[in-house]
Amino acid sequence: MQSRNQIIDDLSKLITNAFGLAQNATGEIENAVKGLLDRYLADKGLVTREEYEVLKEMHSELKNEVHSLRKELNTLKPKTRSIKANTSNKNK
Repeated sequence: MQSRNQIIDDLSKLITNAFGLAQNATGEIENAVKGLLDRYLADKGLVTREEYEVLKEMHSELKNEVHSLRKELNTLKPKTRSIKANTSNKNK
């Protein structure tokens, strides 16, 4: 009877170890495929979702900055025109 229990114990340890090995192999395969995919996408010039979102946010911020600088420039243009007109009148 004891030898039967020992066989069952050994068999359960063997199965447990096999499942652990299968999980480790799955992780290794996932890492290898991810590495290959990342290199392929980089070679093709594609970006990840995170990189895209960061660039999208940067673009939005720069667009807003350009808009505000254009507004500021448009408010300064009439002032510079009046200064130029005043200086040209004084030189005559």
